[in-house]
Amino acid sequence: MNKRSDILIIVLFVIMGILLFGFTGYKVYTDFFQDKAPDKKLISLDLYGYTLSKNDNSVYKDNFKALEKVLNTNPIDYSEYAKLISKLFVIDVYTLNNKLTSTDIGGLEFIHKDLRENFKENLGDTLYKNIESNLDGKRTQKLPEVKSIEVTDIQETKYTHSKTEYEGYVVTLTWTYVEDMGYQSKLRVTLIKENDKLYIVKGE
Repeated sequence: MNKRSDILIIVLFVIMGILLFGFTGYKVYTDFFQDKAPDKKLISLDLYGYTLSKNDNSVYKDNFKALEKVLNTNPIDYSEYAKLISKLFVIDVYTLNNKLTSTDIGGLEFIHKDLRENFKENLGDTLYKNIESNLDGKRTQKLPEVKSIEVTDIQETKYTHSKTEYEGYVVTLTWTYVEDMGYQSKLRVTLIKENDKLYIVKGE
């Protein structure tokens, strides 16, 4: 009996050890690898392909939440929709201090799919060209961050893309930075409405 009891106790301890080890490993994985991941998505508007990530700054998050409210209201106010994605586009493009590498191009989800590759290539050769990698979290390079943004004008328009005429908007924006480093602070963007979704097709 004593030997059997000893064996039973040993087996119980082994099982408890395995369970404890497994739980500890799971917590380490979820707390360290998942919660710390820089690109973890907080909110996703799947129907439109827009996402909010942990590394987006506060002004981006505020405007994203406003966009979420607009898109969840029936009928959708397309003028407000145009204003908000124009603002989100500018914030994401010109906030560089949260980008991990020079290929981490902002604003792509708001660009028409036909133009994304060209847009990505152009920014990679210009605005994003000198961004140092921050994959190790040790970058000391000073980079701009959009602090505030406003729409100064919005007009309805007609715009031809790929030989098809679309209804759309022309939105003019101005913005400020946390620190003025001489970066662009005004832009006019043209958006088209295709299949009930707005896309940026031009910036000037």
